Amino acid sequence: MYFKPFKAIIWLSIIILISGCDSRFKAELLLSDYVQDLDRSQLIEIDAPAIVMPTGFPQARYRRNTLSEFDVSLIDFLSLQRCDIGIVAGRKNSILGRVMLDSQRFLYEIDIVRAIESCSIDDSALEKELMAVAQQKRIELPKAFGNAIFNGDESEAFFSLSNGFLPLNYSTAKQQSLLNALTRFVKIGSDVEALPVIQSDVFEQDLKHLMDSEYAGRLLFSLMYIRRYLDQVTAQVSQLSEKDCGAPVNYLKQQFEVHYVKQVQPYMGRLSQSAYQVLPLLNELVELSHLTPEMRVFFKQYDMTSDQSEWQQYQIASQRHAKAWSALFHVCGMGVGGQSN
Repeated sequence: MYFKPFKAIIWLSIIILISGCDSRFKAELLLSDYVQDLDRSQLIEIDAPAIVMPTGFPQARYRRNTLSEFDVSLIDFLSLQRCDIGIVAGRKNSILGRVMLDSQRFLYEIDIVRAIESCSIDDSALEKELMAVAQQKRIELPKAFGNAIFNGDESEAFFSLSNGFLPLNYSTAKQQSLLNALTRFVKIGSDVEALPVIQSDVFEQDLKHLMDSEYAGRLLFSLMYIRRYLDQVTAQVSQLSEKDCGAPVNYLKQQFEVHYVKQVQPYMGRLSQSAYQVLPLLNELVELSHLTPEMRVFFKQYDMTSDQSEWQQYQIASQRHAKAWSALFHVCGMGVGGQSN
């Protein structure tokens, strides 16, 4: 058995650097240990993979949809006091109303449409003007909805790539609050034309669940890193053939079982299990929202059907990695876990 001691020193330095980080990056220890021990074999030459970060969450100015403004004259305002229009419009025209968060602006847009359409107005000219406003705002509700969900501080944290990997012990049991929030958002987006009555405190709390989870950014970060590591291994293992069988491949098989089968693969399984619950809801939410072109590009990374998405690239990398090892074990007459083919 041949080893590369000098290169092992480089890997040791990488592991020491990683281990000095907090728990957000401990998943990389599993990956680096796996690749480092494979790299000890003379059959394989693996460098630390070059990490190309995925597309980051667009800045606020590239996320926000522009909404029309609704202003009424003082005379019209006074004449509408018998309707909810005056109350709702007054809320928007207050000092706090002029600096509404996008989440509150969405709730206001629903309320003002409902108020206009439910008000009996004697002045036909004013009625015609207000109905035109209501019609325009109905068209804009998916824009307001997209702003509310994806344009606040909550979404910044939810999609941030700076939070590292999903934790090693992450499980679907830890994301129930997130799933409940996303489910309620999808229900609102699906019913937006019916002008649903939305509790402001519940809506804001659901946005906070997104922020607290930091899930979407961590998932994307994890998928990208794992894929890069697996691709490095796959490229090397695919080059081996029957002439390499024997002790050298026995050593590689041991590392595959110790690192990948017992540690990396279970982590990937937990990651995939959680993603299969969250991503369908997230993608449905995207379809229910009117988003800017920059946001559409960003969300393609989470698409579960496109071969170009980060999610699908991760799936493909995982399958190629498994097939490369399976092919090598087959030609060498080996099975995983001490079984022979």
